[in-house]
Amino acid sequence: MDSSALAQLERPQLAIAIDYGQVPAAGEMRAAAAISKRLGLPLETIAIDCSSLGSGEMVGVEASQHAPTPEWWPYRNQLLVTLAAPVALKFGVDEILLGTVLTDSQNADGTADFVEALNQLMILQEGRVRVSAPALSKTSAELVEDSGIGPSLLAWTHSCHVASLACGECRGCAKRADVLNDLDFELL
Repeated sequence: MDSSALAQLERPQLAIAIDYGQVPAAGEMRAAAAISKRLGLPLETIAIDCSSLGSGEMVGVEASQHAPTPEWWPYRNQLLVTLAAPVALKFGVDEILLGTVLTDSQNADGTADFVEALNQLMILQEGRVRVSAPALSKTSAELVEDSGIGPSLLAWTHSCHVASLACGECRGCAKRADVLNDLDFELL
């Protein structure tokens, strides 16, 4: 939901969707394809099985003892940016926009300090792909509202952490429901 709202708001040159071995990958890929098409954004997909590196609900195993949340995947945002950067370069994109929002700061890789450190690391390397999180100071509801994404496009998003079809019970589904309730959105 956050990445889709950010795409609506920022209209980047390219959307990148990554199947890194997460359980809900098929749902996320369907959502990325539908939303990119409706926004007129080219979509590049990456499929690389990193499930052996995962932890918790998103990989379908018990969470690591270090996990701050049940769906925590160690170093996920760093991994995803590292995978996306060569694709960005291939298409002449010089900045990766993360759909990170205020509430993501419960994990270290959802903080302003992390985003800035990752940005500094990426621009030290050949290619100098920058990293930013334009919605880092907003809640998901604020981002959705500011983006003007609307219920018909938002209906295509996938937030479930444990399945390719929304379970309605995990933290991702609960967050989605809370945002929709906060905004008085009804999805058909």
